[in-house]
Amino acid sequence: MEWNKYLVRYSELRPGSAAFVDARIPGSHMKENFCIVGKGVSENPRQPIHIRETDGFHVGAAGQPPGILNSLHSHFSAEVFMVFKGNFRIYWGPKAENEAVLGPGDMISVSTNCFRGFEVVGSDYGFMFALLGRDDAGGGIVWHPDVLLEGRKHGLYLLKDKRLADTAAGDPVPSEEELFPTMTAEEVAAFDNYSVDEMLRFINKKDELRATRKPFSAKGEFLQYNLSGDGAASTDFLIKSRDDACIFAYQMDSGGRVPLHRRPENQVLVHMEGDVLVELEGESGQKPEAPLVLTPGDTFDLPKGTAFALRNLRGRSMTYCFVAGNNPAAPEVYE
Repeated sequence: MEWNKYLVRYSELRPGSAAFVDARIPGSHMKENFCIVGKGVSENPRQPIHIRETDGFHVGAAGQPPGILNSLHSHFSAEVFMVFKGNFRIYWGPKAENEAVLGPGDMISVSTNCFRGFEVVGSDYGFMFALLGRDDAGGGIVWHPDVLLEGRKHGLYLLKDKRLADTAAGDPVPSEEELFPTMTAEEVAAFDNYSVDEMLRFINKKDELRATRKPFSAKGEFLQYNLSGDGAASTDFLIKSRDDACIFAYQMDSGGRVPLHRRPENQVLVHMEGDVLVELEGESGQKPEAPLVLTPGDTFDLPKGTAFALRNLRGRSMTYCFVAGNNPAAPEVYE
C-alpha cells in the first residue's frame, strides 16, 4: 500500500485563489481556499484538490491575511471551523449582526440555514480547517444576494449549475438566463439568526475543554475530547450538533500513547500541535515501510479499516480525528 498518497503535509497545501464568487470583491480578494479531502467545496472547476476520495465528509481549510473577509454564506450541512493559526472574527446572521472571536485551538459549529462569514483580526496570517458533512460537501453554498451581485462587478458569475464563470480566466459573460438567481429579502429573512448566547453552545474554547471521563481504552497515557457530534448519539459530545460527522481529539504529553485501535467508519486525522508517530496496520496486516510522523497542520486520510496508534514525540501534542456518521461505533482496541 502506498501510505504516503493518503498524507497531505501542511507545507504542501495548494490553495485556490478564485474558488468562490466573492474572490475578487475588495476586502475578500486575498483569501485562499484549500480542498484537502473529498470532492471539494469550491465553485471553480480549476480548484486544486489533494485527495478526491469521499469519506462521508469533506475536509478543507481557509487561509487569509488580517482584514480579509470570507463573505456571508450558508450550507446544507453544518460547517465546523477549527482555528490553527491566527485569530478569526466569526460573524453570522442575515445582516452579520452577531460575532465571536476565536483563537488557535478554538472551534465552532455553524448549523444549516444560517448565514456566516469570517475575518482575520490582529496582525498574523490566519488559517483554519473546516469540516462539512456528507459526500456532496454540504450540498453546495448559498450566498447572500449582496455577495452574488458584488461578485459580478468583478468578473465572477455563479451559474445555475453552481459552477463559477470567471471572465478574467477567459470565460464568456453569461446571459441573465444562465445565472443562479439571487434570493429575495423575504427569503433572506427566513434564515436563522442566533444570539451570541445561543451560539456559545456550539463553540469550544481550547482553554475550557473537558476531557471525557471514559476514554475508549484505559491503556496508554492520553486525554480524549469528544469535541463535536450528534446530541442524540451515545457519545457525550461537547458540541451537540448534527454535522453528519464527529470530531474527537487526542492529547498527549511527552511519552504519551493512544493504543492501537480500529473503527469501521471512514476517518481522517488532522494534526494540530506537537509531533506524533502514527503506527498503522491495514486489514491484511500491511504496515508502512518507514515511520509516519505528523507535524502541525498535516492531514492523513486513513484508508478504511486501518488500525492506528499514536505516540507523542515532542512536547504536548493534539490530534483531531474526524469520523464519518452521527453515531460512531466504539473502536476495537488491540492492546
